[in-house]
Amino acid sequence: MKKIGLLIAVEIDSLLESEFIHVQMDRIGKFDVYIYEINGNRMIAIHSGCGQIKAAAATEILISVYQVDFIINFGIVGALTEEIGLQQVCLVDHVVDYTFDTSEVDGCEIGRHLEYPSVYLKADERLIQNALQIIPGLRRVNCASGTKFVSTAEEKQQINRDFNCEIIEMEAAGILLTADMHGVGVLFIKGISDSLNGGKEEFLAMYRKSSDVCLKIVTQLLEQNFN
Repeated sequence: MKKIGLLIAVEIDSLLESEFIHVQMDRIGKFDVYIYEINGNRMIAIHSGCGQIKAAAATEILISVYQVDFIINFGIVGALTEEIGLQQVCLVDHVVDYTFDTSEVDGCEIGRHLEYPSVYLKADERLIQNALQIIPGLRRVNCASGTKFVSTAEEKQQINRDFNCEIIEMEAAGILLTADMHGVGVLFIKGISDSLNGGKEEFLAMYRKSSDVCLKIVTQLLEQNFN
């Protein structure tokens, strides 16, 4: 039996209203954990809440408490280019922690953690390839992950130019950095909730639709015994 971690920042309603078979609920600190069975495997879903710190803590719980084999993070993101449209679902290739900045003291590039050779933190290639075998049409993108909600086209375009990222969100860097410390793979499945020129209003209008589309992709993978 595989133990699959599912980390959800704010899109929990999509999961709770899904058709997954719910077998148990735990409370770890302030985190709600929902345990499901699917195709003989166990899926441990944790609701982290918004932001890198909470996402990192939730990742640690999945790994240290539940000893998951790998983690899937699905959720909504903003687009940084005009080519990516609303509700499009992407697989994250690299994550850039674009608000991380120690350059004043060490001269390191903005976005790079010193123990890594580049600003680009690599998601698990094996999981990416396995996902693409099941759903070949998913687009691979780089993801800017930071500590603020970015709504203006000007700021989005600047982040795209500076870091060569196509999408932006607030949890992926915390998840990937924590999982990498344990050698646990992560697959990121992200759906667009606000376009390049969209902002808060578009995000609020598309939030649930984009979340549901992402969960459908996760469901399709798990029904095919993805691992």
